[in-house]
Amino acid sequence: MTGRKKLFTPLEKKGILSLSLIFFFRMFGLFLILPVFSVLASEELTGATPVLVGLALGGYGLTAALLQIPFGAWSDRIGRKPVLTIGLLLYVAGSILAALVTDIHWMIVARLLQGAGAVSAPIFALIADLTRPEVRARANAFLGGSVGMSFGIAMFLGPLLGASIGLSGIFWVIASMASAGLVLLWLVVPDSDHVPAKATQKLPVLVKEVLQIPALRTINLGALVCSMGLSATFFMLPLMLKANGWEKADWWKIYLTMLIAGALTMVPAAIFAEVKNKFREVMSLGVLVILSSFGLMAWARIEGSFPIFMVAVYLFFMGFNVFEPLFPSLVTRLTTEQTKGTASGVYNFSQFLGQFLGGVLAGLLYLNPLPFLPLALIFLTLIFLWRCLQFKNPQPRIKEEASLDQETQADPA
Repeated sequence: MTGRKKLFTPLEKKGILSLSLIFFFRMFGLFLILPVFSVLASEELTGATPVLVGLALGGYGLTAALLQIPFGAWSDRIGRKPVLTIGLLLYVAGSILAALVTDIHWMIVARLLQGAGAVSAPIFALIADLTRPEVRARANAFLGGSVGMSFGIAMFLGPLLGASIGLSGIFWVIASMASAGLVLLWLVVPDSDHVPAKATQKLPVLVKEVLQIPALRTINLGALVCSMGLSATFFMLPLMLKANGWEKADWWKIYLTMLIAGALTMVPAAIFAEVKNKFREVMSLGVLVILSSFGLMAWARIEGSFPIFMVAVYLFFMGFNVFEPLFPSLVTRLTTEQTKGTASGVYNFSQFLGQFLGGVLAGLLYLNPLPFLPLALIFLTLIFLWRCLQFKNPQPRIKEEASLDQETQADPA
C-alpha cells in the first residue's frame, strides 16, 4: 500500500528552504533601507544633495546589473556555490563600509560595492538545479514568497529601525544577516544529485542565445520598468511623507497597508497564471494597473496633491506585485539547463539596471515641478504593454502525477 504522495523530495525541501532563507536575508537588506534612505541620507551624511542621494540609492543597482550576467554565466561554468560565496562576501564588505561612512560620496562607493555581490542569478539557477522540472514553479514560488516576506518585514521594520538606530545601524543589521546567509550556504544548502552539463560556450554566445528568445526579452523589459518604478517611488515617498508631517516612526502604517494591497493582487494573480496558464492575460492586467499609477503620479506632480500621489503609490504596488512571482518562474522555464544561470543573469541585469536608473532619475528630477519622471515611465510602460499583448503563453506543464507516483513507490510515507 502506497503512502501519501509527496510533492518535494527531502533533498528538494532542504535546498528550497535554505536557499529561500539566504535569498530572504539578501533581499531584506535591499528592501530595509528603501523606506527611509532618501530622508536619513539627507539628514545624516555630509555633502548630501538630491542628486547624490539618488545616486547612492540607485548605485547599488548599477554594479549589481553589470555583474548579474557574468556571475550567472560564471556559475554555469564553475558551479553555483563558489560564485555565491564570492558574491555574499562582497555584499557583506559593502554593507560594513556603508555602516562606517559619514559622507555621501563614500556611501556611493559602499553601495557600489554592495551591488557587486550579484548573487540573484546563481541562486535562481541553483534552485533549478536542485528541483525537478515539474515542481520547479512551486520551488520558485518559495523564492518569490521569501522576496515578498522580506519586503513586508522590511517595510514594517525599516521606519522603526531608522528612527531608533539610524542609517548606520540599519547597515550593521544588513551585514549581519548577509553573514548568516554565507554560513547557511556552506553548512545547510545541499549539493545537487543531478549535476547539469556545464556550459562551454563563451559568455557572448550564451547571452546571445538567451536574447534570441522573444518571451525573455519581454520579461526583461518588464523587470526594467517595474524596478525603475520601485526605485523612483521609494526615493520620492519618504520625502513626501516627511514634507506632509508624517513622523518616521509612523511610516510603517503606510508601508504595511501597501503590502496588504500588493498581497491582494500577488497571490490570486500567481495562482491564476500558473494553474490556468494565462500568463499573458495576467501580465497585461498588471501593466494596465502600473500604467494608471504612473498617470496618477504625473497628475499629482502637476497638482501638487499628496492624496493623489498616495493613491498612485498604492496602485503601483498592486501592479508591481503581480509580476514578482511570475518573472523568475518564467525565466527558468523558458531557457535550457546550460543557460539557466545566464538567463537569470540577464533578467537580474534588467531588474537592477532599472533600480539604478529609477534612483538616479528621481534624484535628478525631484526638484523639477514638471512630471518628467512619470512621463518617462509611462512611455516605457506602454512599450511593455505592447510586448505583453504579443506574449505567447508557454506550453502547459507536464502533469506531475507520474513523477510523484514513482517517487511515492520509491519512498513510501
